[in-house]
Formats: sequence, C-alpha cells, structure tokens
Amino acid sequence: MRKKSGQLPFIIFGVLFLAFSIIYSIASISEGVFPNGNDVILLGVSVMAFCNAYLYPQFKENDERSKRIREKGMFISYFFILGYMLVFMGLFQFNVVTLTGYQVVSILAALTMMTVFLSFVIFSKRS
Repeated sequence: MRKKSGQLPFIIFGVLFLAFSIIYSIASISEGVFPNGNDVILLGVSVMAFCNAYLYPQFKENDERSKRIREKGMFISYFFILGYMLVFMGLFQFNVVTLTGYQVVSILAALTMMTVFLSFVIFSKRS
C-alpha cells in the first residue's frame, strides 16, 4: 500500500460497494428471484474494503507483526473455506438448496474474501 493513500479511500469504496450490493439485492428480491451472484461478490468486496481501512495503519509498516497477522489469517481461513465447501456439498447432496453453478461460485468467492480479511482483523486485535 502506498504511503500517499490512507483509510479514507477504503471507506469510500466500502460504502459504495455496500450500497451497490444492497440495491442489486433489493432489485433481485423484488423480482422474486435469488440474487444472481454479483451482489454477493459486491458485499464481499465491501467487507474487504472496510477491513483494509481498519488494517491500513498496521499493514502500511509491513513489519513482522503484519506478516504474522497475514500468516495466521490465511492459515485459519483455509479451514473455514474447507468447512464452507463441506457444508455446500452436504446441502447439494440432500437437495436442500438448488442454486446455479455461478451462484455457488459467487457465494464461495464472497465467503472466501470475507473470511480472509475478517480473520486479519481478528488477529490484528489479538496481537
């Protein structure tokens, strides 16, 4: 991250992506269909932007602490992502949900983004 940028651009983009996600979700639900995946991705990107705004002061130094936060966050996220996939496999095996492939991949991508960056935030608070 460049030193010229700060937390403000992350917050602005987070708010914009969150607003777009809410608008797309409301439009999809008002049509009576499950969101097609784009709005779920936008929600994941907005969470990522807010987490980067919070983490900016810690990560701009790029010291040992920030590297350790990234290592722990990625390690824990791996197991959560495996858990998400197991849950989805179970839901599809027993026909609990019927989603298209694009929707499933979009949900998994959004969950992956949110899990990684939220784990960074959690480990930055604990360290």
